[in-house]
Amino acid sequence: MSDVHVRGVRYEVDRPLLADIDLVLRAGEMTALSGPSGSGKTTLLSIVGGLLEPTAGEATYDGASTWRGTGDPRPEVAFVLQVYGLVPILSARENVSVALRARGVDPVAADEQAVAALTRFHIADLADRQVEELSGGQMQRVALARGLCVGAGVLLADEPTSELDEGNRALVLAELRREAERGAVVVVATHDPAVVDACDAHHALDDGRLVDHTEPVHLPGHPEPAPEPAPEPALQPAPEQQHEPEQHEPQPHQPPAPVDHSAFRRPPAGR
Repeated sequence: MSDVHVRGVRYEVDRPLLADIDLVLRAGEMTALSGPSGSGKTTLLSIVGGLLEPTAGEATYDGASTWRGTGDPRPEVAFVLQVYGLVPILSARENVSVALRARGVDPVAADEQAVAALTRFHIADLADRQVEELSGGQMQRVALARGLCVGAGVLLADEPTSELDEGNRALVLAELRREAERGAVVVVATHDPAVVDACDAHHALDDGRLVDHTEPVHLPGHPEPAPEPAPEPALQPAPEQQHEPEQHEPQPHQPPAPVDHSAFRRPPAGR
């Protein structure tokens, strides 16, 4: 499979949302896009996937532009959207099956493959339940099953673990890794440092530009790192006074808890 090349991409709507983006998203790798809300992650995914036409520059896959002039993604591209993009009145199985039928799979085979895809995310028992009856985390896994079942060459996931507990997050990361191992370009926009750590490459965005790093984002339910204590002033001996030293029990030294700012740093070149 081919890499995705992003060259000189700018995108403006009243103001610049992306500026001077140049990067390569490699086949066979998981790539993380991080950055604060509004930094341009979703816009960049949309341009890479062909949903938006860049104001300048281009994104290409297999030698051709991902923008086809319609706003519809190429058949080689699959999305897992942060807002799920599911049809509420359809069942979980039907939502997954529709994506397969749109790519020419026979309806009976599409339904069977849909159940298999739901099984990958441990929700086969929810196959006949309408989406509007599911929890946020269950809907997120249905959206993942739909995105992964088509075997796309480019898989773009926008915050795919935001509604998941630790166990299901690990499951999702394992399935995304399987997609990369079969040769797909896998790109994950995320605020989650654990997702960044699980990826092979990392690009940080801030105010629409690529930057060397961003500050870590602390999610609800995750402990804040301990602040570094201010240094104590050095004690000065009192002049002209002689005292016997007081005897104290020795106290073990407790070093301050380290603050980890590495989760959102770009990996060394060549990673």
